[in-house]
Amino acid sequence: MEPSNMKIQSYGMMETPDVTTTKTRRHDIDWLRVILFGLLIPFHVAIGVYWSTYGEEINPNIVDEINPNFSDLSDEEKSEFVEQGNDYTTESVDFTSMILHWMHQWRLAGLFMISGMGTAFAFRRRTWGVFLKERVTRLIVPMFFGAWTMGFAGSVILGNEDMSPSGLTLGFLFGIIWRSLVFWVPIFGKLIALGHLWFLWNLFQYSVLLTPVFHVVRNDPDGRLARFLRASFKLRGGIGVFVLLPLVLSLTEVLFKPWFPGFIGVGYEWFWFLVFFAFGYMCITAKDEYYEFIEGRRTAITVMTLLWTVAFVWLRLEQHHTGIPYVDGGWLENKIIHNRMTILACVIHSFHAWFWCLAVFSWGAHLLNKPSQNLAYLNQGVYPFYIVHMPLTFSGLRVATELGLRDYPAVILGTAFVVLTCWAFFEGVRRTKATRFLFGIKEVQKTRPQSPITCGE
Repeated sequence: MEPSNMKIQSYGMMETPDVTTTKTRRHDIDWLRVILFGLLIPFHVAIGVYWSTYGEEINPNIVDEINPNFSDLSDEEKSEFVEQGNDYTTESVDFTSMILHWMHQWRLAGLFMISGMGTAFAFRRRTWGVFLKERVTRLIVPMFFGAWTMGFAGSVILGNEDMSPSGLTLGFLFGIIWRSLVFWVPIFGKLIALGHLWFLWNLFQYSVLLTPVFHVVRNDPDGRLARFLRASFKLRGGIGVFVLLPLVLSLTEVLFKPWFPGFIGVGYEWFWFLVFFAFGYMCITAKDEYYEFIEGRRTAITVMTLLWTVAFVWLRLEQHHTGIPYVDGGWLENKIIHNRMTILACVIHSFHAWFWCLAVFSWGAHLLNKPSQNLAYLNQGVYPFYIVHMPLTFSGLRVATELGLRDYPAVILGTAFVVLTCWAFFEGVRRTKATRFLFGIKEVQKTRPQSPITCGE
């Protein structure tokens, strides 16, 4: 999940120490990477407004004419208000909230697929040892540095730190220690130590876990394993891609979703996103078969995506009406492991996400496979924007609250604030070698052709 270097992702580029053969260039993958990561900013701003994700005190929709002195209430009074009069939660089903629910189901899945695609390109010209070493420097280093710095900055903005000079110094140093020790702890560690940077930790785990598969396929591209990975795109009637692959996703939900709800890439989501990552790798391994499939069946993909969207909206409304978290999982709290409805929920949820990924990649291949002078610059900005955007989101929400903005005006102002401040930050950190390393900006190679790279590399 790192930014590209100055060249764009190529489809079919094989590089050896002596020969570089370039076939058809693919610009759409990098464009989709920029777009999907770009959606991260308005999404995170909006869930702070419509779902109170970061707390009621920085939600401009709560500090309003209904309760203008919310910040002055006691903890007990705040709790009573939230329970009785707060519509700004993830359970809401108004139009904007439903749009956020819908986007949340496939955007991260699509990014993990792009990561898998980038990994397929990266491993073609690396040994497994070089690949894993680069995973550490390109994923783990920015993850730790971002957790130490941006995690602390977010805590300061939310008012969770002692604001005296000595308090800030001790809080920062202590944060480095405890974040480094607890990040690996399931659920608890990722939530408080990594926050939004959990994506990097998951991606690193997936890369390590699947390295033996990458190694075998690279050494024997026409072998049994490679042929198996390409087989889904060749089955008659598209049954492999339209039915079998999303059924694999559904199976992960059936097996893991009853026990714990999906949250920041844990619970069933850890396995679910692993499958999406692997599917992205499979797409590039399939080469021509993949692109021929998504371009030749674009209309069918679009129609089926719309049908599964209707099914997802129905499922989300059923969750709202019954109080059973069919979409989210964790049904043991309702004394359910599985029934007919939960099985149906697993199928609808996975097929909906999968078909939206297919639709996005299909239309991306059709509309975005075009070069641009701006794409290289945008790709370099993705990683720094991602790392620093969360504390700036908190700041943007506070600004909107102070200005008395609500709803869409608050989201628009917050988004503009985050984009501009992230851009200013990126312009600063891209200018030195040390900060480029810490924020995952890959060095530009000027003496030989640039290696293809996407989010997964």
